[in-house]
Amino acid sequence: MGENELSKNSIGFWGVVFYAVSVIFPAGAFAVTGVAAMTFAGYTAPLAFLIGGLSLFFSIIAVYIFSQKISNAGGYYKYVEAATQNKYISKSVGLWHLFWVIGDMIAASIIVGWFTWVGLSSLLNYTIPFYVVILLSLIVPILYLIVGYFGIKTTAKTAITVGLLQIILFVAFAIALIVKTPYNSLSYFNIKNSTNGLYGFFLAMVVGAFLAYGGYGSVVSLGEEAKLSKITLKKAIVTALLIMVAFDTFVVYSIVAAAGPNLSEADSAFAPGLYMVDKFFGVDLALIAFVFVVFAQIFSPVIFGNSGARTVFALARDGLLPKNLAKVHNRYKSPHIATLWVFIFLVIGIFATMIPLVLLLGESNGLFYSWVIWGTAITVFTLLYHILVNNTLVLFIKRIKAKINILVHIVAPSIASVIMIIAIYYTLAGLTGPMSAVYVLIAAWIIISLIIVHIRRNKTKVETVDELMAK
Repeated sequence: MGENELSKNSIGFWGVVFYAVSVIFPAGAFAVTGVAAMTFAGYTAPLAFLIGGLSLFFSIIAVYIFSQKISNAGGYYKYVEAATQNKYISKSVGLWHLFWVIGDMIAASIIVGWFTWVGLSSLLNYTIPFYVVILLSLIVPILYLIVGYFGIKTTAKTAITVGLLQIILFVAFAIALIVKTPYNSLSYFNIKNSTNGLYGFFLAMVVGAFLAYGGYGSVVSLGEEAKLSKITLKKAIVTALLIMVAFDTFVVYSIVAAAGPNLSEADSAFAPGLYMVDKFFGVDLALIAFVFVVFAQIFSPVIFGNSGARTVFALARDGLLPKNLAKVHNRYKSPHIATLWVFIFLVIGIFATMIPLVLLLGESNGLFYSWVIWGTAITVFTLLYHILVNNTLVLFIKRIKAKINILVHIVAPSIASVIMIIAIYYTLAGLTGPMSAVYVLIAAWIIISLIIVHIRRNKTKVETVDELMAK
């Protein structure tokens, strides 16, 4: 095994499934992405999670087919590379995916500090100092560096344990809330009840459902390390998404139904799940939920960071990034240099986001917008590269000289792309105030990506379809 090769057969089917589940972050529906969806769509937040999840099954088709043929740490961008053989398009997708992973980790790290601040303020009326919020946010990058250094086997074991615990605990909380509330209703699944109309509903899909479910695709970067990867990845992706669409919709419904006509009051606490558990069952159970949300929020990005390191590793191996980033640890077979650099950019991003926004908007709004801005920007990039993967599938089928199925290879992926384009439009059409920073982040990274590819064009290789399929 060479210095640029990851450890093969290191993670099995359930390891891959719960890698995706843990990245999607089950506790997030209870405390983070669910909050964002309720803020923008109000009572129809459960519907936003349901429709958002169901629409992704159309998108899964392209990933499902690509993953049967290509097993590569580059994941999405290698799919587009196989289909287009275009350096600028494929490598840009790689850089967009990298932005998504690092941006997601920045947002998730900030959420650790923000949610601790919110939880202690709501439950115990205690406000922690801002420097403590910053220190709490640094827990994620530090643990990510440690776990990522020791390789994917350690990550898989962590993912299974943390994922199962989250599902069991928050299903129990959701059932308890549904049994207790007198406000159970199907009206929460009527789009006409969206607080801010279609704009609010689609924004809820983006910063709620798509932001959460985007983690299902994190496993495509494990193509070189999963056992029987060309069989395992496609099945694991479908399994993880089925589990999480059902789970997230159920949990978000339980909170909305528990709050009933008092949803705006619960949402104003920035933690409606904790608010309702506290109201119905007391502060002790609410504190248990709070502690476990923080615990799960720490480990979700810690696990997810491995996908970013592997994207850096793959881009460096192709020559787009410095070759040193493609080195693999002699003992643990982890991309340890890439892991270190992701850590560095993560820490820089946390400080560069939190401090200016808190100084400008105050702690409450500053911390909230710190992660919502990143969450919106990275989800737009997630949708963009999914659109490219969807619509290059037919090109790939042509290149491998397989028979084109119009429904499977063209119609279904196009439906997914149309839904995503609509979501992007409604999201970006109405951003104001601090959220306007999303425009800058998206435009800047698209331009930077093209500049990087152009500068490194003579040192960057594009693998042929046969080379990619032979691995």
